[in-house]
Amino acid sequence: MKTVVVFSGAGLSKESGIPTFRDSLNGLWENYRIEEVASREGWLSNPSAVLGFYAARWRNIQACEPNAAHFAIANLGRKCRVINITQNIDDLLEKAGASDVMHLHGRIQSRKCEWHRSISGIPGDTEFHCDYRIDHTAPVQLGEKCPRCGGQLRPDIVWFGEAVDMQWDYFEQLASATDVFIGVGTSGQVEPAATLLSVFLPAKERYFIDPSPPKGLDKYQVIQGAAAEEIPKLVRNLLS
Repeated sequence: MKTVVVFSGAGLSKESGIPTFRDSLNGLWENYRIEEVASREGWLSNPSAVLGFYAARWRNIQACEPNAAHFAIANLGRKCRVINITQNIDDLLEKAGASDVMHLHGRIQSRKCEWHRSISGIPGDTEFHCDYRIDHTAPVQLGEKCPRCGGQLRPDIVWFGEAVDMQWDYFEQLASATDVFIGVGTSGQVEPAATLLSVFLPAKERYFIDPSPPKGLDKYQVIQGAAAEEIPKLVRNLLS
């Protein structure tokens, strides 16, 4: 059975009606800077604004359905071992039927304590650690407290300035056993995504799909086009 790794960004879900992170700052959020609604500093200065921003994103995601690319990836998983590594916070891969999904930037359907992976009773410190995390069916509200330590609950999303759990050792081991690597819907230019594309160069076949693919992908077979159109084609070829 082939091992396939799919590394996806916002372009995978955009055709389902989920705007990219920066696009979602339009409309009601056009008066905010990204740092004001997606950083610990923004959280400390205006938690209501942060929760309002993610409540809007939660409602948007709940109203969206998987597109042809999500379903094609899930279908590939019925014939191959498919591991999804995604930068997306939505659950559209899971809705489509994908079973092995790693969310590098967190999940909108999960909440955690504001002291999660923090340290000494001061947000952003590093000694106190509350690991409370739970799935939820509604946006987080101001005043919802952690049942373990009493901290305010927050969306389980990686903010600017927070570390992404990349599990480099695992990825390097996985790369050596990967038959097919597919990058889709990501610029691939920002860390840690840029390094991840290099880590999987040992894969036997390497594809990159995007309407505006970046330069520097000489070792990839680059397919210019939208995910919902090109991923199903590639999956059909891989299964033929």
